[in-house]
Amino acid sequence: MSYVDDNFGDNLIGTSFLALLEVALENYGLSSDDCELVSLSLKGFDKSQLERCDAIFFGGGGLFGQSYLGFYEYMDQITAVADERGIPVVFSSMGLNNMGADDGQVDAIAKIVNKRCVRALSVRENLPLFQEVAKDATFEVRQVADPATWTKFVYGMTDVVPDGTIGINVVRGGLFKANQRDWGLSQEMSYLADLVTLAESHGMPPKLYTNGSLGDNNTLRFFAEKHGLSDEQIILPQTTREVVQAIATRSKIASIRMHSSIISYSFGIPTVALEWNDKLPHFYKAIGHPERVLPFDKWDAEQTFQLLDQAKSAPEDNPKYTAYLMSTYAYIHEALGAHVLNSNAGAQRYDFQSVADSLVARSQILDTDEFDLRRKLGKAEKAYLKQFTSGRKNRTKLGTLTKKVDSLSSEVESLTQRNAELQAEIKRRFSTRLAGYLRRVARRLFQRRTGR
Repeated sequence: MSYVDDNFGDNLIGTSFLALLEVALENYGLSSDDCELVSLSLKGFDKSQLERCDAIFFGGGGLFGQSYLGFYEYMDQITAVADERGIPVVFSSMGLNNMGADDGQVDAIAKIVNKRCVRALSVRENLPLFQEVAKDATFEVRQVADPATWTKFVYGMTDVVPDGTIGINVVRGGLFKANQRDWGLSQEMSYLADLVTLAESHGMPPKLYTNGSLGDNNTLRFFAEKHGLSDEQIILPQTTREVVQAIATRSKIASIRMHSSIISYSFGIPTVALEWNDKLPHFYKAIGHPERVLPFDKWDAEQTFQLLDQAKSAPEDNPKYTAYLMSTYAYIHEALGAHVLNSNAGAQRYDFQSVADSLVARSQILDTDEFDLRRKLGKAEKAYLKQFTSGRKNRTKLGTLTKKVDSLSSEVESLTQRNAELQAEIKRRFSTRLAGYLRRVARRLFQRRTGR
């Protein structure tokens, strides 16, 4: 299981998956003393630690695809170690990064999922594509929910009620162009400002929040300063828990990031999202509301607000809601029994209420805040170091250029002085020659007049 970012929506995948895995272990009669669950860094894993594992789980997220996020090479390395050591690998709730069936990089997915070590694969989106690339595998690819759909229970927040506010999700300006949507920070600022105005005019106090990343938080700070928002109107999460709390009590959500929508769904909060990544339509189709994700050519605050006004909640007693959440737990339970514990106790699998109750009980000891803060601080330090290093390089370069400018200025000054001297010399010589010429002309005129 791996954490990869300070976008706490992504960290929520890991937190929720681990919680579900612990419930599944309990379901098999095992406690935390019977096994050790270790979270690894996807981009900084320890090979010796991998070699000691009895099994490796990828807990979900858009890890497939050779996008700017750069996850592929690390997944390939991890599964290569697992293949070499005969360690079973289970992929759960996997997603894509803007890759369709016609993408030339599909072979990269096939290379990983068809390794001998891979024993099970479930996806949260684009099932047909994964079925095609894994058609020769010994397992059946399944469609399941993102583990974060269990957020309400993972954090034990089953008693929260809507407070009449509308949540507005804010992201970094570069997110859209990084995902091939020609929409920049200026367009996002206008969209957010229009949403704030619409919310206030409809008597719904707006609460602007992010999923916690540095870039997102700073974008919200910039927007708040530019538009004069009060501190009470903005939420800048520093932990995964704070992201969940920023969303849980809203009555409506104008979402952008994927897990803003997923957390909202977990709490039954109606959402509308912008289709900045191909994964958004897959999620909204899976929950039965494809109309709530706006295609790129319809990104408009009025359209978002109109759809939100029509959207209804997703109550927990809806059979489709419970079935969607249970698809993930059922898969984890079965994969754990079949490929790790070698147990056939699948018939005794917990029902929805038992899983929910067990997650709520575990929420009392859930403690990821320090981990989140340390990771956030580490990223902030690296960002500062990058600016510091870049600043030193720029200062060194500026110093060199300043010396060149000073040298050139000195040369220019010297040339200017030399030019002035030459001009003066030319003027003196010209004056001398002109005076001599005039004397000769005067003499000739005098001679003509006098005949001398």
